[in-house]
Amino acid sequence: MAGSCYTPDGAWALLYGQRIDMEVKVEHSKAQKMKRDAKIMENEAIIADENAKPWEKMVAEATIIECKSAEDTWKNNHEAAVMELNTINQIMAELEPQRKFGHLPMLEANEAMQREEHLPMLEANEAMQREEWLGELQGRVENFILSQGNIPHDHLNTMRCHPDFETHIVPHIKQVFTQLAGKGERLDLLTKQAPAFLEDKSS
Repeated sequence: MAGSCYTPDGAWALLYGQRIDMEVKVEHSKAQKMKRDAKIMENEAIIADENAKPWEKMVAEATIIECKSAEDTWKNNHEAAVMELNTINQIMAELEPQRKFGHLPMLEANEAMQREEHLPMLEANEAMQREEWLGELQGRVENFILSQGNIPHDHLNTMRCHPDFETHIVPHIKQVFTQLAGKGERLDLLTKQAPAFLEDKSS
């Protein structure tokens, strides 16, 4: 999912949300194991109790079997969650030096990406959204012009609503047409794995 983002800050923010979710899952998994271990100990005590009735001991044994039968599944799921969390942390660490707004707290950085300046926390979330949305619209410019030679009116109207339409999107449209004018085949530009004309916003 992070690979679909247009900026290092956008990818980092997406991974940040995934990291929180995965951390909760890992801790929840630990709690499940503790509860299961406690249940096994509780029923082992029933089995060891000389005053316990035979049926109580039988139920206790069955409960222990049920608890232990889930251990392999729990172990595999837990290890997978820990591995995913480690991967997320590793990618976030690799993205950190490329971020524009790494110097800001998370909530402020989200919006600082939109205006590229220090903003109050309540305004902060717009920054990343603005820059990410700009990248999305620039990608649409490329895809529409490459595939059909024009931009549909509804998408163009959406682009015009972006605050950076005149300063970034219009020049980008001109750049795409300029690049195409120098190509013999429109399909030659599709050989790249990423949009061909997106600016590097990491600096």
